[in-house]
Amino acid sequence: MSEIVTDNSKNGVSKETLVSTATLTEAGVVDEVSLVIEQGEAREVSLTDIEKGLTTLWQSAAKPRAGEEEPPVSRACVFNLVICVNGDTQLAGVTEVIASITWSYPCRAIVLVRKPEEPTSPITASISAHCQLPTSTGKKVCCEQITVTGRGESAKGLWSMVLPLLVPDLPVMLWWPIEPPLNEPLFTRLVKTADRLIFDSRTFARASQTFARLAGFSQDINKDTAFSDLSWSRLTPWRNTLAQFFDNPEMRPFLHHISNVEIHYEAPYDDEHPNFAEALLLVGWLASQLGWQPAFTLQRKGSNATLILNQAGAPLTIHFNGHNERKDEIGGITKIKLEAYTLDKYHTVLNTATFVVELTNDFERAITSITLDDNPPLTGSVLFPQRDTTELLCEDLNVVRRDQLFEAALALAGRFSH
Repeated sequence: MSEIVTDNSKNGVSKETLVSTATLTEAGVVDEVSLVIEQGEAREVSLTDIEKGLTTLWQSAAKPRAGEEEPPVSRACVFNLVICVNGDTQLAGVTEVIASITWSYPCRAIVLVRKPEEPTSPITASISAHCQLPTSTGKKVCCEQITVTGRGESAKGLWSMVLPLLVPDLPVMLWWPIEPPLNEPLFTRLVKTADRLIFDSRTFARASQTFARLAGFSQDINKDTAFSDLSWSRLTPWRNTLAQFFDNPEMRPFLHHISNVEIHYEAPYDDEHPNFAEALLLVGWLASQLGWQPAFTLQRKGSNATLILNQAGAPLTIHFNGHNERKDEIGGITKIKLEAYTLDKYHTVLNTATFVVELTNDFERAITSITLDDNPPLTGSVLFPQRDTTELLCEDLNVVRRDQLFEAALALAGRFSH
């Protein structure tokens, strides 16, 4: 039994995703198949036998058990997921994520493990499977992971292993959980094969400079590859909440005269160059929506920074304030404050307003407030659930087309340091 799932590829080719049934084999082959499929253990294979090993594995698993008419395991693949990591610790982390997303996003995962510090040796490979709990029909949904490891100089040649391993005519998602090496052939060659590049700007050593290079890289070299950032997904509740302030028509005039912006974020005290990529992206989003343009380059002092933008000819100051209150969300925003005003027909200040969004101490909810002139603030509460890497990655995988809002924010965030 098989099912055809249709999608559109980067090259406009119709994708037919073959979802074939497979099950544990009978006595004699059960142990090996059980280890790989049931227990998720990796099985080493030679580079020339990767596809053969996978085929043999699933063919062996495709035979119903004694007394069963239907196989209890369903092999599925709707896209290729290529991931590059450094070392075994990062490999273990992404393997957990792959196992978590298979229920909603079954895929062929190809994990490239770089170990350049180790003595040079031939590239090695292993195969494994990830299965979810049985459905109401009693079947498990399983997908496969191919892990390819390069040590020493061999790490530079990992890119050549990817193309032969891709499932044909399926989208290619390239997830780079570490800071992407923009000048390395491994990265540039893989991006050219990908429909989407997913990175995490929390890993950037110099966020604004890397944003600028990524924006240029996207426009000049990889116009067919969509870019996305897990930090952009982290900003979703912040962007939604700020936008809701101005859903009220009475509040919209304040958008034209914002005089001051404060963004507080988590930064370790001992870091000379803390990462505030999310804060920069948020300002990039505001600037792209409201027509702000860079006026002076970003000025940093420790974990704090100041940026002056041009708002229709008037200066607008952005303050980035770093603090150290939680250890698990370094770089995460904790508070946003906008100060604004309106003018009468004589260009005299008519009203003032302050808009604030601030996380509560449990970091699961945000308190919102609007203060008009000297009146008491109008407060509210919004859920801000914490999300792990798996949830953020799934949000990105839900985006089918290019995210023009993100790309505009990325381009402007990259101009703040120039």
